Amino acid sequence: MGNFDVRAVFKDIKIYRRAYLLTAVASFGGMLFGWDTGLIGGVLTMDAFQHSFKLDKTSPDFSNLQGNIVSVLQAGCFFGALSSFYVSDTFGRKAALIIADIIFLIGSLVQTLCAINTTSLAQLYVGRVIGGFGVGLISAVVPTYVGENANKEIRGRCIGCMQLFNVTGICLSFFVNYGINLQITSLSSAKWRIPFALQMLPGVLLLAGIFFQNESPRWLVEKNRLRDAAKALARVRSKTLDDKDVAQELDEIITDFQGHERLPLIAQLKAACSSKRMFYQASFAVILMFWQQWTGTNSINYYAPQIFQSIGLKGQSAGLFATGIYGVVKIVCTALGLMFATEQMGRKWSLIIGSAGQAFAMFYIGVNSAVNPTKAGDALSGTSIFAIVCVYLFVVFYSFGWGPIPFVLSSECSPNHVRSLIMAAALMTQWLFNFAIAKLTPIMLAHITYGTFLLFGSCCILMGIYTVLCVPETKNVPLESIHMLFEGDIIQGCIKDTIPRYSRAKKLQHHHNTNEVGSDVHGEVINKGTVIGAQHIEET
Repeated sequence: MGNFDVRAVFKDIKIYRRAYLLTAVASFGGMLFGWDTGLIGGVLTMDAFQHSFKLDKTSPDFSNLQGNIVSVLQAGCFFGALSSFYVSDTFGRKAALIIADIIFLIGSLVQTLCAINTTSLAQLYVGRVIGGFGVGLISAVVPTYVGENANKEIRGRCIGCMQLFNVTGICLSFFVNYGINLQITSLSSAKWRIPFALQMLPGVLLLAGIFFQNESPRWLVEKNRLRDAAKALARVRSKTLDDKDVAQELDEIITDFQGHERLPLIAQLKAACSSKRMFYQASFAVILMFWQQWTGTNSINYYAPQIFQSIGLKGQSAGLFATGIYGVVKIVCTALGLMFATEQMGRKWSLIIGSAGQAFAMFYIGVNSAVNPTKAGDALSGTSIFAIVCVYLFVVFYSFGWGPIPFVLSSECSPNHVRSLIMAAALMTQWLFNFAIAKLTPIMLAHITYGTFLLFGSCCILMGIYTVLCVPETKNVPLESIHMLFEGDIIQGCIKDTIPRYSRAKKLQHHHNTNEVGSDVHGEVINKGTVIGAQHIEET
């Protein structure tokens, strides 16, 4: 399934250093929404937070209120993802990231300064909606921006870095909550304001770094800015403008966009549904994001301290510390997965193995909770200890499969001329179900208890079956050639891709999407950076 060569990975980092640098800067967008995801669960358990807003944790409405505070961010994220189609298509991927980041910073500032001379939650809700709008916009644009810039040899690893930074943000916020909980024992509002303020740090780093990166060459081609596209492509490839590889890749991008430049929303919707193949590609990203949310990962992200307590871990600090270790495991496994699985094992097998491991972990936690329910004051039993281990086991399998891979496949499999529309729809789906799960999890834990874990385990089995039947292997296939994986009998082709030696990706990795007229009509890049030939697009 691949050669797990550490030296090859570090050689790639040297060769593709500019693509990796662009990826790292853009991926701070993943860190900022990961930070918020991780901090809110710990903040809700803080006595200082409950004191500032006069919340009663013994009230029967408290679990519902927790769901409201967490999920209102996802409501903002949904509309941010919705806006990404217009913003990223009109102003560019780079400008969209800058706009989204500024909106996020404003929302974070509002959250940090709430509850001054009031106990109303209104300002907190407003701040979380504003911040969520920025997060949703960023989450849709980052995979597109990275995927349109990265070399095909490392594209999956680069897109997946957004998830790596996401889980890093979650982990950092877990330990910030843990440290604050130990250092500030009073009911001072600083105990929860500091975590809210620190979430602005990755946003500041993103804003500072993105100004020095290039725009997406594919967006520039779509806008007929061919000279700028050539410069951007040469820069991110660390090559000269007259390099033959740059000229060939630019020509393939131009060819792929032929007849699809500057499509308005209605035209993109029609294009996405213009054929069986196009509709499947368009809906594919949406379905992947739907399944990702039903793994149950965000239930643990948002409510990890409560979940650890429900399976027998006692004490607020113990729950926060266990949650912090959960974050460390997630970072390490995501990083190892991106280094040794995404490009070596491939997207498809990463999802299949991930589904199986997640299902086992969730079923054990659920069955153990049903057979050996914990009671206040009980010591941890062997079965309860293994249930805690299974929470970590779940994240091991999630971190190299259903964590990063849906972002990778969604960006890769979306056709160039409708990518921003499809990514907007995919991330809207993600945030919609993220919202639903954030709202429902505390209610499910309170009412159906162990059934919560059995539900997520069943979903993991279903998504494994879906992967075998409906997910193609895309590793190392040029973006402009991926559409060929969706032609013909889709299920038959995807089943064939399950066996690595017969994977269609092997045959397509050196495929070039060019005009059939001949090489003499293909454009070439001259020293001044102008593109000649390719008459189907006129430079403005």
